[in-house]
Amino acid sequence: MAQTDSDNSFRVVDISPSSDQIHKPQELIQITGHDELSLVARRCITLLWHNAHNQGVGSGKDYTVELDQLGATKHKGYQILEDAIESLMKTILTINRADGTTTRVQFLGGNDMGSPGRAAGVLTYSFDKRLEDILELSSIWGQISLPVLVALSNKYSISLYERVAQWAGLNFKNLQEFELEEFREAMGIEKGKYEKFGAFNKHVLKPAVREINALAPFNIAVMPVKRGKQVTKLKLSWWKKSTEERNEAFLELQRSRVGRKARIHKNAEMVFAVNASEERQGSQYSLGDSLDSPNPSLLE
Repeated sequence: MAQTDSDNSFRVVDISPSSDQIHKPQELIQITGHDELSLVARRCITLLWHNAHNQGVGSGKDYTVELDQLGATKHKGYQILEDAIESLMKTILTINRADGTTTRVQFLGGNDMGSPGRAAGVLTYSFDKRLEDILELSSIWGQISLPVLVALSNKYSISLYERVAQWAGLNFKNLQEFELEEFREAMGIEKGKYEKFGAFNKHVLKPAVREINALAPFNIAVMPVKRGKQVTKLKLSWWKKSTEERNEAFLELQRSRVGRKARIHKNAEMVFAVNASEERQGSQYSLGDSLDSPNPSLLE
């Protein structure tokens, strides 16, 4: 779902929050510079925004959240969460704004995560002042399913899912083309990691696409575009699930996490596959079997 308004009379902060649907501003979705953020940190960006939205976003305001709501349920979980909060304080995000400009901000302002006087199990936090000003005026959003967000187990899945969630409700758009490096930045790939397309496809694209298609209310597909023998662009497409597919995704969200990876791998159909023999001969890539798509030409 997305909403625009040229005079900003309707803003994301004016939407009444719901318990399981997060209205996340575009400015927190269309970001780069998050390559060092962990799965927990990427999820926390969305959860901390949702919590603030529920409490009413305001300039210079502090928000409180129970740590259990951020996924910290055990001693080790609290340490992982503390590390994630610290990384959100240090990371500079580049926000791509609707008018085409960019702004660099820290996500989190002051908070009491490391304070010895902090109330047990509760975090008090604030947003960076520059980010607050942007979020208060935002009029474009993505509708993020809280159950899906919590269920995603891969940090790249979260980045890709949220990007598509912003566009999935648009009637006039079902395809986005990216330069390969642009797509890597959108996914938050660490510099120097998975530089060859075969490794990127195997360790980033395929797992993310499988997981999203198993859990989200929409399906996605990715098609490589080559110049000569080199993959230079990626075409990302999405479409609504059938009723049967939506029911299966809902059931999977109710099932135990134990065994989910194996179930997804078994049931998912490849969006595209790397042919090992061709890869050795010069990084040639071919599309394998795919999910049924309303635009099969993208997958041929």
